[in-house]
Amino acid sequence: MQDYSIGAVADRVPRIVARAGLTLGLAGLFLWLLAIRLTDLDAAAVRRALSDVQALQWGLAIAATAASFWAVGRYDAVVHRYLESGVAPAVARRAGVCAIAVSQMLGMGMITGTVLRLRMLPGQAPGMAARLTVAVALSFLAGWAVVTAIVLLILPAAPFRLVATGVLGIAALAVATTLLWPHRMRRGPNLFTQGRLVGLAAVDTIAAALALQVLMPPEAGLAFLTLLPAFLIAQGAGLVSGAPGGVGAFEVTFLALLPAAPQEPVLAAILAWRMAYYALPAVLGGIFAAIGPRPSPVALPGVAGQLAKVRAETLIEVQGEHRRLASGHWLVGRTPHMLVGMFDPVQASGSALRNLASAADRSDRWPAIYKCTGRTAALARSQGWQVARVAREAWIDPRHFNHAISARAGLRRKLRRAEAAGVTVLQADTLPLAEMGRIAARWAGAHGGERGFSMGRYAPDYVRQQQVFLAWREGRLVGFATFHPGPAEWVLDLMRHSFDAPDGTVHALIAAAIAEADRRLVPRLSLAAVPEAAFGGSLPVDRALIRLGRDGAGLLQFKAAFAPRWQPLYLAAPHRAAMALAACEIARAIAAPPSLRQTEHDHAEYGFATARRPWHRRGK
Repeated sequence: MQDYSIGAVADRVPRIVARAGLTLGLAGLFLWLLAIRLTDLDAAAVRRALSDVQALQWGLAIAATAASFWAVGRYDAVVHRYLESGVAPAVARRAGVCAIAVSQMLGMGMITGTVLRLRMLPGQAPGMAARLTVAVALSFLAGWAVVTAIVLLILPAAPFRLVATGVLGIAALAVATTLLWPHRMRRGPNLFTQGRLVGLAAVDTIAAALALQVLMPPEAGLAFLTLLPAFLIAQGAGLVSGAPGGVGAFEVTFLALLPAAPQEPVLAAILAWRMAYYALPAVLGGIFAAIGPRPSPVALPGVAGQLAKVRAETLIEVQGEHRRLASGHWLVGRTPHMLVGMFDPVQASGSALRNLASAADRSDRWPAIYKCTGRTAALARSQGWQVARVAREAWIDPRHFNHAISARAGLRRKLRRAEAAGVTVLQADTLPLAEMGRIAARWAGAHGGERGFSMGRYAPDYVRQQQVFLAWREGRLVGFATFHPGPAEWVLDLMRHSFDAPDGTVHALIAAAIAEADRRLVPRLSLAAVPEAAFGGSLPVDRALIRLGRDGAGLLQFKAAFAPRWQPLYLAAPHRAAMALAACEIARAIAAPPSLRQTEHDHAEYGFATARRPWHRRGK
């Protein structure tokens, strides 16, 4: 996270001063250019044109301004929604309207916008308020660029068509990158959020242009389709200048793009527009800011407290990559476009599905459920969701596990080889974390990195909370296996071994865990899942998840040696498009997860909490 201590802020003062100086310099330059252009201006004609503005025109301009600010307030709500900040939409909209109305009039939007958001969002950290201000500003600029480019290409007489084509090309590249390579735009909004922001920018800018259009006197002779492209380009110039309301830059650019329009009537209309679109909202925004925030509505579901867990596998939440909904129904994972309910809900019910769908909608995502059992899949299907089998979970009852049956002949051979090589397996309370870390790192390097999302990754404090079995040979650690412990089951999580571990080492680790679970009367021990692709699955979702099955044949062979029972696991989503997108994004999240350190940084930056103290800050 960024440092907001007094010392750190003091170190940034020179940069802040430099930016302020650049803004003042640009504003002064544009005002000088405007003064030169208006050397021959008839001020009396401007005053007459301004006094001729009719009440109906003022009313229409104020109505268009209201429509524009309807969109303005929703920039903040959309950003809060995507970040899942827990701020209610009405509170976010009110804060956004106040911040933008006042800051666009005063200038220095990054500073004034942050201060006003802090005022209107009690309890908000300064860093988060600053990030919101930057995010909203960048969102508007991106939306403005796309809307302007579309307008310039649609209208036949509009200028800068080549530039507009380039802008839309960049936008198309950004969309493709978000969809196909989201890790390259991990911090950016998803396509749903991008679409909302562009739509809001269209409403905002076109309504602002209408506010100016209705104030134009007839003698200006400007049709709306002539005014609109000039207005959008001038608005961009005003934004770049950083001056309050873009004053100077807007006028110079607008008049330059409409050389045939009479100066006096046009300037009178711009002055009236500034009163309706800048001065009036700034006064109202200042009043709202002085009054302060309203009592916040009930907070949206965000990070939940510690809740009962149905499946031991949900203990993966302590790794910090996932979190629980406040409703308590789900452990959820986030991908760019999906909010994924992991495994089964606390209680399978229609309300659990509705809670997941509502939480997904609030974060501008589609809902999905990953690796749920048949009961949850049947419930989802009854609600009209699409369901597909994506994996099979291998499990055994340790209390009735018998090595002697013919189906486990291969397991017996592996165990004999490990024993002959001198491998011994122990469960230790004190873990050799340094040696375990070296084995895990070498294993990850040899396997193209560790998997994520629904799979655990090695970290010292993470394995401390698990049941850990260690394989030794001649006093040296050669492998380890960890299990999520639960009152009714253990679930296999990590299996790591050294390059020179004897054949049968991992089998010996699992056999020792089964024996210990039997001693503790644990009724169910899961060897975790094997992708359906390893069983020859041919559904479209299997093809989307095929990368997860690249080690599937080996996993299937290994787990089959224990002659387990196989329980189907499913992927569910509301419709086929969501199903396909969920399959692709989950596969990508498993194969290429963000680092654990980056996961903690993002959660801290966006205000998410994890279930345990982050472990990777401690040494191995």
